[in-house]
Amino acid sequence: MESPWKRGSFPGDTVAGGIFLTILAACCFGLLPLFAKTAYAGGFNPYSFSLFRVVFTAIFLFAILKYQNKSLVIEKKDVITLFKASFFGYYLMMVTLCVSYTLMATGLATVLHFVYPVATMAGAVIIYKEKTNVVQIGAMAISLVGIYFLVGLESQGSLNVTGFTLALSSGFFYAYYILTVSHGTIKTMNSFVVIFYITLFNSITLLVTCILMDNLPHQMTPMGFMATVMVALVSSVIAMVAFQAGLKKISATSATILSTFEVVTSLIAGIALLGENFSVFQMMGSTLIMASVVAVALSE
Repeated sequence: MESPWKRGSFPGDTVAGGIFLTILAACCFGLLPLFAKTAYAGGFNPYSFSLFRVVFTAIFLFAILKYQNKSLVIEKKDVITLFKASFFGYYLMMVTLCVSYTLMATGLATVLHFVYPVATMAGAVIIYKEKTNVVQIGAMAISLVGIYFLVGLESQGSLNVTGFTLALSSGFFYAYYILTVSHGTIKTMNSFVVIFYITLFNSITLLVTCILMDNLPHQMTPMGFMATVMVALVSSVIAMVAFQAGLKKISATSATILSTFEVVTSLIAGIALLGENFSVFQMMGSTLIMASVVAVALSE
């Protein structure tokens, strides 16, 4: 059997494959907090961690594309579209969410960030005329309630208006990214090429940001450095490419609902590897999210 790395995409040629890839991406994204905490303890900050993450991701993807003998030449209009998705979508999402975590409880910020499934559904219906159904709407409502049970009810601290605005904005920026890469000619491009350009542009903008804000790491431990390598491989290369490949077979609305499984993965990783507590509310939230994922999978 030919390697998917050699072929140029993950095996997602069916709807079931698209669902599997999207859930795989959510699981890989869900490990990001684990890598982040390790990197922060090893001398990194949110900005430098994000920078090293995208730089290593771009390097890994460049090596994979060379192994595949894939051309990196793309049309000018696609370069412009990818840059807009990179800057106005992924870069601004990362920056606003990272800053919001420093201004308010991370649990509440996460809940606000997960406005992106609703924003994505609205954008898909209004802008791209996608059809939605009762199952998708119901599953989205259930998943949002589950997310609130998971992290919202556990949040502590007062509400910061700036943090609230930034966390909410991060969700809309991410919705813009998803809608941009799931429509038009970008949708038909090689998934590795798409994510390579996204992370390449992110590397440039984040490097400029870190230099201007003096956020480059001055001292880092081997464990912290390794965490940035692993987050690039697992939570970027595998996760972003799998998500992009999944979008080729299922709608953007369904993909964002399935992506809420990311929160459950983060919870499980925190309990299993970091010794975090597991409450009744978290159990309820996990059950609701998994129910929404099953509902979307069956509807697809």
